[in-house]
Amino acid sequence: MDNHPINNLQQGIDTAHSIEQLRGVSALIPDMVRLAVNSGEETTKVVQLISRLNDAVTLRLIALLQSRESIRLPEGATFLVLGSEGRGEQTLHTDQDNAIVYSNDLSSEQILEVERFANRLVTALEEIGVQRCPGKIMACNPQWCHCVSEWQELLALWIENPTPEHVLNFGKFQDLRALHGNEALAIQLRDHICTSVQCHNWFFPNMANHVVHFPSPFTCFGQIRTEESDNHKGMVDLKKAGIFAITTGASLLALEYGIIGGCTWKKLETLFKAGFFSSRDYETITKAFTFLVQLRLQQQLLGLSSGNPVTDSVDLRLMTENEHEQFRRALNGVDIFLWIFRDHYQLDFIA
Repeated sequence: MDNHPINNLQQGIDTAHSIEQLRGVSALIPDMVRLAVNSGEETTKVVQLISRLNDAVTLRLIALLQSRESIRLPEGATFLVLGSEGRGEQTLHTDQDNAIVYSNDLSSEQILEVERFANRLVTALEEIGVQRCPGKIMACNPQWCHCVSEWQELLALWIENPTPEHVLNFGKFQDLRALHGNEALAIQLRDHICTSVQCHNWFFPNMANHVVHFPSPFTCFGQIRTEESDNHKGMVDLKKAGIFAITTGASLLALEYGIIGGCTWKKLETLFKAGFFSSRDYETITKAFTFLVQLRLQQQLLGLSSGNPVTDSVDLRLMTENEHEQFRRALNGVDIFLWIFRDHYQLDFIA
């Protein structure tokens, strides 16, 4: 992956002298991804490349805001990335999921600095093409910008009262990663999460019910389940069909073992080494997840090259017989994961 074009792109990001120039350089990321995919690069490495470049773009943007607009995050504060960005496994169709944590002893003037930074950075990210989160999970939203003690109180609320909203918020937050600022604050929150969840017996089953919210990728007649709406008839949403279940399921299982953060592939490997999966199931599930992520990347690249909206869905009617069979095998792997997951948390016995 350390080939010349990627090095040039990285250098272009690191030396961009304006937001406009950074936007132009970051628009080249899909071309680098297409180059990597067409050269047969492993899906895990392609995803890591996307995350590394996206991190570099955000960090350069932060540097530009400081040098050109005197907007900075004060010492004692941390800009966090969440969800797929927190796991370091972004694809090309992504929006903002971020937050801020700051020390309990920050002055009121410093807190105003934090708020100015959050508002400007979210807007600047939008200016370079990273869309705002539809659910408003962003640092500019006061609900996602707190001191350490306030975050700890909020996490306690999410853990102890698993409403659908709280479960969704916790799921986004648990894979937090410090991108800029004081990393010790992120570690403090991670340690707090690991300790807190072990004190509530029903936390894991409640979270697990959210993971299996979407139905099996197969109908009761063994057919691949497709969308029913007119606009998406015959389509399969890859996130709903399996990517969501494996990413969130692996994160929850890893958390039970005291592990927060890292990509889904690493979590599955850790669970396998801990004896949670048999070697056969681990191989099947990992291959399934990799195939679905690869297919998602291919669909996104296809949409970009054709000028159509980027989508996470595939059309079964456009698949060859071989592609259809590969897809079915991958979905079988998702079903195996869900069966193991449901059995582990005894979800079929919980009302």
